[in-house]
Amino acid sequence: MKENYNFYNIIKSLSYAMDLISKTLVGHHKKVAYVSYRFGLKLGLDIKEMKKLIAASLLHDLGIFYLDQEYQDLNSDDENNFHAEVGYKLLEQNCFDPEIADIIRYHHHDYSNNQNQLSNIIHLADRIVVLISDGKSVLNQVNHIKKVIENNKERFCPECLKLFPELIENEAFCLDIISEKVISKELDNFFEDIDWKLDLDELINVSKLISHITDFRSPFTAAHSQGLAAVAPALAEKYNYSKRECKEIKAAAYLHDIGKLMVPTEILNKKGKPTKKEWNILRSHTYYTYQALSTSPKLDKIRNMAAYHHEKLDGTGYPFQLDKKDLNLSERIMAVADIFTAITEDRPYRKGMKKNKVEKILTEMSLSNKIDKDIVATLLENYNEINQLRIEKQKNASDYYQDFREKINEKRLFYLLKETSNELYK
Repeated sequence: MKENYNFYNIIKSLSYAMDLISKTLVGHHKKVAYVSYRFGLKLGLDIKEMKKLIAASLLHDLGIFYLDQEYQDLNSDDENNFHAEVGYKLLEQNCFDPEIADIIRYHHHDYSNNQNQLSNIIHLADRIVVLISDGKSVLNQVNHIKKVIENNKERFCPECLKLFPELIENEAFCLDIISEKVISKELDNFFEDIDWKLDLDELINVSKLISHITDFRSPFTAAHSQGLAAVAPALAEKYNYSKRECKEIKAAAYLHDIGKLMVPTEILNKKGKPTKKEWNILRSHTYYTYQALSTSPKLDKIRNMAAYHHEKLDGTGYPFQLDKKDLNLSERIMAVADIFTAITEDRPYRKGMKKNKVEKILTEMSLSNKIDKDIVATLLENYNEINQLRIEKQKNASDYYQDFREKINEKRLFYLLKETSNELYK
């Protein structure tokens, strides 16, 4: 049975979080999605094609997180633009819709080398959005945008180019592109009556993909969410949670660090203790997790479990300073499970802690009213069982991460050799 989780809302959450990586191009994915959407309407695409077009647009720069390119790579419009290949590999290897993966893979390819119509639409839409400069009236930039596109017309789809003047010369269209409110309203309205629902197992698969996007930015966090996704449901089972409830908490575990996309990798990889400024940046990730997952009331339960994992029973947690009266059992389980996972796994500044040290820390935190005493007692009573689940899950996740890195590095070498060869024959 399909649930009330809408795929579009999950994609919106991820797109929002990816935009957190850059302070200079916030909203890039939504702008490209909107321009693509308008081209799609003009071209008369059917609902199925429109869904794929918008989803791929919202995710088209998926690979930038892994390459740590800070978005400057967006200005490079070349089929050797490697982030498109990384995004494709992520989606391909996570059993995602293969068509969406292919659309993303080719979104920087010239029309002559790419017969995928949806990729061609995104290619032109992406260039239009990138050409719009902040700090200037968009209407005063229309002639420049037209000139650049015209000078490179052989690179774009002829069907789209026929529609381009009509769209770009429409003042409302241009002003819409820079209006987050208009874009959200248009895309939300389009998907409002479209059936693209997920069941919980499908939601978990998409959430797992998102965990790879957030965790793979650092080798030290590559398996963290996977570990939490083993520990939290195992604890929930001890409280006789239903299968459905365990799946919900598992999805929340995969999503809990989506806000960390805004944390620079130099902070994630730092071996020493973070400075006060760095710590404030790290702490804010839970706030952005909350905001990223606020795309639909249907996600509120999972959002809260995900975003409240650093709240404390005495109100000293973050980001909302909630206390015991505000935190339900599932949210308390997530907090204990996250601490347990974090202190038992290896980190850049220390090895995972042994059982006696873990017991000491959890017990002290429970006695000082930071975390739930009963949940801590349940965890410690089942320590070996739950910890073994974590170890196995994180071992599999680490192996997968290493395999992914090797495949990406092989592909990167291929691209570098190709670029070198092209230079030699210029």
